[in-house]
Amino acid sequence: MKKGLVVIILLSLALMASSCGPSDRIVLGASDHTDVVGGVINNVDMIEITSLMGITILTTPTVEELLNAALDVEAISNDTKSSINIILDLLPEVEGWLAEIPDETWQAIDEIMSHVEELETVTNTTDFLQEAIDSGQYDGYEWLPEALEFGIDLLEAGENTIYNPTWYPYTAEPLLSFNASRLIKEDLEGGIAGGVGAALAGIAPVDEYSIKIGGVVAAVDSSIADLISQLTGWW
Repeated sequence: MKKGLVVIILLSLALMASSCGPSDRIVLGASDHTDVVGGVINNVDMIEITSLMGITILTTPTVEELLNAALDVEAISNDTKSSINIILDLLPEVEGWLAEIPDETWQAIDEIMSHVEELETVTNTTDFLQEAIDSGQYDGYEWLPEALEFGIDLLEAGENTIYNPTWYPYTAEPLLSFNASRLIKEDLEGGIAGGVGAALAGIAPVDEYSIKIGGVVAAVDSSIADLISQLTGWW
């Protein structure tokens, strides 16, 4: 291959990568979900929801409001805040991604989640998901097996923190009665559906990136919505 052609190909790949995600970030991964959700949960008592006038309001926040408020918490790292900003940019797209999913794929996701509902631990859930992938019964649903693999990554990334009922933020108010096993199910469904929808929508040049980006954004949306639901009345 001629040197000039090699240079052109490399430049093309670089341009594709630079346009693949907000803030020149090529991809979000399962660990970013854990960092964002863990950062919010670990600092929930420091997050103040305010109006535009800077006055604290005592109403149940939206997902966007809570994530925006988390950006003002000094204890949350800059790397995590960068991920939050990317997620906030993409949150309005989630509904459109989910609209790409065919009815039969939704039925398959519902079937999977009905089995997951009976499981209590990350290990049991990831074992079930791996068996579902290995069985081949979902191979006919476009991007679903790949999204299930992302679901495994998602749960394994948070196994020792956000999905662990004994994680230290869950042992004190306001999270003393927080149901971590419920969070597993909410995040998994969001991550799987978001991954499939984003891949079908083709939001990134590489489909694997679409699955990860869509999976993380939709799972964070599910995580924070569940956090708000479980803490209703605390704000």
